[in-house]
Amino acid sequence: ESGKETNEWWRFQGAVDEFNYLRKNRLLSGFWMLIDESMSAWRPRTSPTGNLPNISFIFRKPENLGTEFKSACCPLTGVMTCLEIQKGARIMPNEPFSREIGATAACTVRLGLHHQASQGNRSCGVKGDSWFGSVKTCLNLYSRGMEGIFQVKTGHRMYPKAFIEDSVKGMPGGVHTVLEGVNGHTGERLIAIGYRYSSKTTCCFVMTTGAGTTRPGLPYEMKYPTEQGNVGVRYVDRPDVISRYFADSNSVDRHNQARQFELHLEKCWVTMDPYFRLHTTLLGICVTDAWKLAHHHNLFKQRGGVRFYQPCEDDCS
Repeated sequence: ESGKETNEWWRFQGAVDEFNYLRKNRLLSGFWMLIDESMSAWRPRTSPTGNLPNISFIFRKPENLGTEFKSACCPLTGVMTCLEIQKGARIMPNEPFSREIGATAACTVRLGLHHQASQGNRSCGVKGDSWFGSVKTCLNLYSRGMEGIFQVKTGHRMYPKAFIEDSVKGMPGGVHTVLEGVNGHTGERLIAIGYRYSSKTTCCFVMTTGAGTTRPGLPYEMKYPTEQGNVGVRYVDRPDVISRYFADSNSVDRHNQARQFELHLEKCWVTMDPYFRLHTTLLGICVTDAWKLAHHHNLFKQRGGVRFYQPCEDDCS
C-alpha cells in the first residue's frame, strides 16, 4: 500500500512496475520495439469510471472502453516488454519528460528508455503508429542514442507533409519521395519519406538516419477483384525500411487479439471488481507471452492455441 496517498493507481501500479522490472532484467528482446495501445475492457454500471481513477474510450479498438495501456512489444517474439497505464489528463502531465517535451513524445521516450535499459543501454530502435509519430519524438529518441521510425498524420509540426503530398499527387502506387533535414545547430539529421500506398493514398513517415534504408524492399501485395471474379494480385514497390515497418506494425494488435479473443480470460472470469479485472488482464498478457515464446522456440508442433490455452484456463479456474 506504499504511495497510496500520492498515487491513485496504487492498487495496481505495483503489479505493472514488477512486470516491467522482470521484462527488463529477465527477458532478451530484439533491436526493435513496436509501441501501440492495449485495453483492459471495463464497462461501468453504477458510476462514470467503475471505481477506477480513470477509464479511456478508443473508438477504433475492438474492446474500446476500459483501462488503456501504452504497450511495447518485441516484433521477433511477439512478447510484451513494457506497459504504461494511461492515468488520465490530470495525472499524465506529471509523468517524466511530459512538461519538457509534451505528453506524446514523453510517453514514447519513457518506453524507449525502458527498452534501451533492457538492451544494456546500447543502441536500440522504436517503431510506432501516427499517435506517437512526430519530428519532436524522433529528435528526442535520437538525442538519447535510439533509432526510430513513425508514421505521421496529425503530428506534422516541422514536417513537410503538405509538400510531400503535393509532390506525389496523382502518381501511381509504389512511388515514393525522400527528404533529409539537418539541424544547423546540433547536426541532427532526420529523414522524411512520402510513400504512395495506392493511387489515392499517401503515407508519410519520419525516421532517424540509422533506422533503415530506402533501397527497394519487399513489395506490397495489393489484391483486387478481376473481371472474371477472381482475386488478382499486383505488386507495389516500396522502400525496404517501409516494408520492415509494416511487417512489424501489427505486433501489439496480434498480441491483443490472442489475449482478448483466444485466451479471453476477461470474458471467462466475470467480476464487479475493477482491480480484479486489471490483474486478470495482466495474467492474460503473461499467459499469451508464454504461448508466443513457446511457438517462437518451436516447443509446440500445433500452431493453434487450444492445447495451450485450455489447460491454463482450467488450472486458473
